[in-house]
Amino acid sequence: MSKLTLISILFIVAAFSVQQLSARNFRSMIKIPVAPKSDIVDPNIQVLKNNTQGFKPVDRQLVEKGIKEILASWNTNELSNYLVDNFQDKRLLLTSINRAVPRETKLRLLAVQGISTLEQSWLVNKKTSQRQLKNIVIATVELQIEFNDPFNGMVLLPHTSQFYLQIIESE
Repeated sequence: MSKLTLISILFIVAAFSVQQLSARNFRSMIKIPVAPKSDIVDPNIQVLKNNTQGFKPVDRQLVEKGIKEILASWNTNELSNYLVDNFQDKRLLLTSINRAVPRETKLRLLAVQGISTLEQSWLVNKKTSQRQLKNIVIATVELQIEFNDPFNGMVLLPHTSQFYLQIIESE
């Protein structure tokens, strides 16, 4: 065998083995860490049952009212009251808004495009013995950030976002 043929064969074998190694890495599954699912932490609440069949529709006006309250609290210290305790980087978000967003900046609701119920469960408040329906809802919302830039004048930035809301209705 000539040296050129031997080198060619070695090159082909080496290239094939590298392809096999990269294919093995491609197929390996790396588990993505996620935060554990948390329910209401209130010890006065007892879960009766999760509704896994058809969901009871959540009142659209109730969802819109909640979104408007959140938007009104945006760019203020009150926003922390609307974020769940285990909201990832809650303090970082609030600090970033305080530092980077001009005080007169407003977040205006343009439209609520759609509302979907993700989860429903019946609860009993142990203090009041009152049944409550806990709803986890996602709302797709069109927003507009409005602020006055000293160099460009009034700036309007439209944005589409999704809000995950927990709405508890008393029976």
